[in-house]
Amino acid sequence: MRTVILIVLLALTGCVTTGGNTVSKSKMAEGYFDKGLAYFQQKDLELASVEFNRSIQTDSSFKLSYYYLGIICDMRGMLEESINYYKKATSLDDKFSEAYNALGVVYEKQQKWNDAIKNFQKALQNKLYTTPHVPYLNMGDVYMAQKDYPKAVEAYRSAKQYANQDFIVLELAAALAEDGKNKEAINEYLEGVDMAPRNANMRYGLALAYLKVGNKKSAVQEFKKVVELAPKSDLALKANDYLKTLR
Repeated sequence: MRTVILIVLLALTGCVTTGGNTVSKSKMAEGYFDKGLAYFQQKDLELASVEFNRSIQTDSSFKLSYYYLGIICDMRGMLEESINYYKKATSLDDKFSEAYNALGVVYEKQQKWNDAIKNFQKALQNKLYTTPHVPYLNMGDVYMAQKDYPKAVEAYRSAKQYANQDFIVLELAAALAEDGKNKEAINEYLEGVDMAPRNANMRYGLALAYLKVGNKKSAVQEFKKVVELAPKSDLALKANDYLKTLR
């Protein structure tokens, strides 16, 4: 008989009775999280934080609330607090790629390059991760900051394999140009122009790459296109400076 009573008590542990209805702590935590997420999407970070904290107070194993608290702290510049929340989230789920990637970004902001790379790599260890191009892009940014251009190129190429998008092509082309591989950079820029013909940054990068290989005529055409696409921008001012020199 004692065994039966014990089993019943264990089954009820972690549940809360409200108005005759039994609700699990995880369901209540999820409800608080959903409210917090709604506030977060409305950019009300204060109320979002309240609900996310209620969520983890109700169920301390609810990883998503730790993750979003980490995001909020990051947005507020509270980087150490953000790190602690992300680490808690990954301690609850060692395959939580989004949290590893976010943690890497915080370390990148602190210029803790090795810690940043380590966490981006951890994010990529989960083969079910649906956006692996994101940590690869972030790794590329870290290597660019360190002026390790060959590794940056490698990281951006990996990102492009997963998501062939114009902003990734732009990063890859810029890294190639910095690495002195201007002909390869031109090929990437041209691909990017096909994808996003009105991207002034793409056109400007292409113009500079043309200049580096001595193709002044094509460079002039691209600088003119920059001025046309973004006439009041700083980029247009720079393009006009080049045009004055090249005429």
